Amino acid sequence: MNMQALSEWPSAQRQQVQGILTDIDDTFTTHGKISVSSLDALDRARLAGLKRIAVTGRPSYWTLPLLRLCDFDAVIAENGASAFWLDKQGQQQAQFYADAETRREHRQQLDAFAVVMQRHFPHILPAADAPQRIGDLAFDIAENIPAISMTELDEVVALMHEHGFHATTSSIHAHASVVPFSKQSMSQQVLEQVFGVTDEAACRSYVFIGDSANDASMFAHYPMSVGVANVRKFLDRFDSHPRYVTQAEYGAGFVELVDFMLKDKNE
Repeated sequence: MNMQALSEWPSAQRQQVQGILTDIDDTFTTHGKISVSSLDALDRARLAGLKRIAVTGRPSYWTLPLLRLCDFDAVIAENGASAFWLDKQGQQQAQFYADAETRREHRQQLDAFAVVMQRHFPHILPAADAPQRIGDLAFDIAENIPAISMTELDEVVALMHEHGFHATTSSIHAHASVVPFSKQSMSQQVLEQVFGVTDEAACRSYVFIGDSANDASMFAHYPMSVGVANVRKFLDRFDSHPRYVTQAEYGAGFVELVDFMLKDKNE
C-alpha cells in the first residue's frame, strides 16, 4: 500500500471517528518520554468525546499509570496478552490471554529460552521491563543498546521460531511468546465486550496510529490507519503499512493526528 499524506484523509471519514487506538512507544511518546503536548492532545480528544485506547507492546504492569495518570479509557499491553480498563465504579478490570497457571508454565519456558538467547547473542539481553511482563518475554534490540542490524534481528527472530516461540518486533524490542496474540485481536475483544462496539462499527469509526512491525495487525485491520513519520524506518520489516502518514515524528505525529481530526469538529 502506498501511504498517503494525512492531509489526504477525506473529511467525511474523519467526521465518523469516535475513538483513537494508539501505540505508545515512539508514537505517543518521544524517545521514551511523554510530552506535555501529547498529554494535552489526549485530553482534548477526551473533551471532544473520543474514546482513547492505548495498544502497546509494553508490560502489563505499565497499565495502571496509563489508566490513572494519562487517563486512557483502556490499555492493551504486551501486544495483546492483556487488557485493562476501569468499570463504571472506577475499579480496575483485566483480561488475560490465559489463566494464571498456564501463564506460569509459559513463563518458565520463556525464562529457559532467555538462557538460550544469551548463549547465541550475549549482547542482546531481556528488556529492562521484562520482570513486569505476564505474557511474553521482550529482548532489548534498540532501547538501551545501539540498534542491532536487520540481519541480526532476522537471526534473533529465526532463533525464536526454531525453539517453537512466536515472535514479533517493535522499534525497540523483539518479543517471544509461547502462544500467538496480537494487538488487533485483543482490541477487537475490548471494543466489543467493554465498550459495546462491534468490529464492523469499529472499522468505520476508530482510527489506529502506530509506528512499527508489531502494529502490522492493526494497520491491516483498520481502514483508518495512520503512521507517525518515523514508521518509514521500519516499512521493510512488515507488509501491512498504514494508509496515511503524519509529517511529524513520534509524539508530535500523535498530536498532529489529534489536531487534524479536531479541526473538523471545531469548524
